Amino acid sequence: MPDIVLFGMFRPWGGTYRRLMNQIHVWTRDGWSVELVTFRDGEMFYPDEMPSSVACVHLGTRGKLATTWALWRYLRRRQPQIILSVNHITNMILAQVGMLPETGARRFLSVPNTFGESEKLAAEPRRREQKFRQIRRWYPRSDGVIAVSDGVRDDLVDTVGLKGVTVQRIYSGSVAQGTLDRASEPVDHPWLTDKTCPVILSAGRLVPQKDYPTLLRAFARLRERREARLIIVGKGREEGALRALAKELGIENDMDLPGFVSNPYAWMARSDVFALSSRWEGLVNVVMEALGLGVPVVSTDCPSGPREILAHGRYGLLVPMQDPQALACAIDQTLRGEAPVFEQEEAVRPFLVETASRAYLDFFGLESQKRGVSR
Repeated sequence: MPDIVLFGMFRPWGGTYRRLMNQIHVWTRDGWSVELVTFRDGEMFYPDEMPSSVACVHLGTRGKLATTWALWRYLRRRQPQIILSVNHITNMILAQVGMLPETGARRFLSVPNTFGESEKLAAEPRRREQKFRQIRRWYPRSDGVIAVSDGVRDDLVDTVGLKGVTVQRIYSGSVAQGTLDRASEPVDHPWLTDKTCPVILSAGRLVPQKDYPTLLRAFARLRERREARLIIVGKGREEGALRALAKELGIENDMDLPGFVSNPYAWMARSDVFALSSRWEGLVNVVMEALGLGVPVVSTDCPSGPREILAHGRYGLLVPMQDPQALACAIDQTLRGEAPVFEQEEAVRPFLVETASRAYLDFFGLESQKRGVSR
């Protein structure tokens, strides 16, 4: 009988799964049993790092209705104390389990991104309102909702109009000792192993949300002022378009898209600036990780996340979205050594995995059991 079940359509890697992996390590270390449940094409994430005690159960379903029934049967059979879903699709399925006979598990939903600020939804008003209605109807059928930032929480309450359920902000536990340890591992890239000029690094899926075209245009402007190189770690459907834009801007020899790398922390630690150009986020794992590694950060002031992480510019420079000139100037300013000066320990404390793991257990109502009230 697991204590905590994580329910998602898991992929082998990704920012959401990285912070979940961090928390799994803390929970299992502290004696909590954890199990993963997935469906469709889901699979165990970061399998080489997953504790051997954690199993991944595949429900063998694809559709939402079949998955709802299969998940209910799983909960009746395994009887976990807590089940946490990790995105909107799984939130909906888990909430609908609440319409079936009681399983004994407390059901919590987590929201990693804003809905109201999504440009994709903004372009489809009918679909946007349909999703808002779904959230207002079904999310209250859970025992609680976890938002990864104040911005996500405010979006749910003020923009979506969610009522009738507690929405708790808990920052992701993105900064872990394992992350810091792996930063010292070797890197197989000549720009980082034999550095002859500053390297700007970004990391994330190559998708419109990340707005890498703005970063490329900013880098082209920066190259007019100084020698530098740009590396964007990640893969996605925008790769071809980004390579074409780099060629058009004349920066193809100073920009690299190496694809997915298993240890981005070592790349990040050897860079001179970490740059984020997103149009919207929930909370940005890579920005928190960069802070933890002591890498200067320049970020767009997108909703939401960067402003909270960087404390309104206290821990890194914030610039308007889709403004290549402002982004280029902020990167140049940082490379000149004019970035904000602050206490690193103070900056990363809210995003430590131990802080997040305790906050989750408190919200689940499990922390008191750990202290010996009952277990």
